[in-house]
Amino acid sequence: MRINSGVMVDNMMRNLQDNMKKLDKLNQQLSSGKKFSKPSENPIGAAESMELNSVLSNHDQYIDNIGEAKDWMKSSESALKNSGKILQRAREQAVYGANGSLSEGDRKQIATEIGELKKELINVANSKLGDRFLFSGQKTNTKAFDDSGDYQGSVSGLRREVGPGTEMKINTNGKEVFEDAIKHLDKLESNLRGEDVNGNALSDSEFQTKINNRISNLDEDLSINTEKRAQIGAKINRLDLTEAKIEEEKIQSEELLSKNEDVDIAKTITDLKMQESVYRASLASGARIMQPTLVDFLQ
Repeated sequence: MRINSGVMVDNMMRNLQDNMKKLDKLNQQLSSGKKFSKPSENPIGAAESMELNSVLSNHDQYIDNIGEAKDWMKSSESALKNSGKILQRAREQAVYGANGSLSEGDRKQIATEIGELKKELINVANSKLGDRFLFSGQKTNTKAFDDSGDYQGSVSGLRREVGPGTEMKINTNGKEVFEDAIKHLDKLESNLRGEDVNGNALSDSEFQTKINNRISNLDEDLSINTEKRAQIGAKINRLDLTEAKIEEEKIQSEELLSKNEDVDIAKTITDLKMQESVYRASLASGARIMQPTLVDFLQ
């Protein structure tokens, strides 16, 4: 191939343009901190980044769901703790009311307190987290119990995805925990007034039998309360372990994403300086091979 000045100039301009592109790319990497800004610059790296970002998004959602689940369960556990105190107080009063030496007036005073305890138990059963009712199942906008103690919620579980393919029921069945307990307090109040649930007067032997039955009922209610609180505690412990695992996986994914996208600043600065030297050298080389023109001779 014959080489003339025109070919040399064309080659010089093409090489100069290539050096400018390399210099610009390094400048962009240094200013953005990223190895590439468009998928076309690194299709494989871009695809890997998209996958890692999707994984990180899922991790963030799992962590949010776990946080919501723990808040829900801790609030539920607190409500059950309060209801346990109410039931324990009612049991103590039932035992006291069974004392044969008490007057009818004394028992009616105890019955009045039991009535207040029942109202408070209904109030606890209608506990909320924010604007949502804890014990209404999926009907979180509906009070779990009306003022009469009838359940209005749903027995369907409220579930959250806390990991890949892993769901957890985060609510406690309000009907299962509170409905019988409320009825037992209602019956206890009537019995302490010397009546059955239909308003019929009780004989002394019937009174003792009814009160003993109510004490047994309250023991069962307290047992259910303790069992549910233990279940919640076990779930919270499991969520803590799951959250720690996901947090660790998230850190690993972030490290992989950084390795895939982020530039090595020190290396990029070194490469930039080297490319600047190459660019300056190409400018100097180009200036030497440019042929003088007729104007140069005339000068």
